[in-house]
Amino acid sequence: MSRRRIGYPTGWTLAVLDHGASAVEVVADLQADGVPSEDIVALSGADAADGLDRLGTSIGIGGRLRRGLQFMTMDQLPDLHVYELAIERGQPVIGIRVADADARRRAVQTLRRHAAHFINRFGAWATEEIAPWRGTMPDLPQHMRR
Repeated sequence: MSRRRIGYPTGWTLAVLDHGASAVEVVADLQADGVPSEDIVALSGADAADGLDRLGTSIGIGGRLRRGLQFMTMDQLPDLHVYELAIERGQPVIGIRVADADARRRAVQTLRRHAAHFINRFGAWATEEIAPWRGTMPDLPQHMRR
C-alpha cells in the first residue's frame, strides 16, 4: 500500500488493525481529520514488512549502532517486533506522525473508531502505550516478553 518506510519510529504512533480491516478507509479518515498524507504510513499487503525496515537493518552502520544502543537502554524492541509479527500475520499496521497533542488525540480516536489496537507512540527514549493488544498476541520469544 505505502512505499514509505519507517526506519526508527521516534515520533510515530503505530497501530494494528484486525484481519480484514481496510487500511485504505483508515487512511482516508485520518486525512479527513487533517493528518497530512506524508505523515501517514499504511503497511498492508505482501511487501508491507519492508516498510518497517526490519528493525533498522537498512539504515547503515551508524544507524545500526545507534539502534543497538537504544535497544539496550529502552523498552521498544518487543513492541517493534510485535508490529513485524502482526504484518507477517496479515494484519495492517498504520503509522501516523503527528506532533501536536490535540491533533494526535483526534487521530488516535479515528484509529479506535476503526477498532485499531496495540496503539503505541514512540518517543526518543520510551514508548507510550495508548491501547493494548486485543485478542491473541503474536508469539514472542521468551527474552522479548515484558
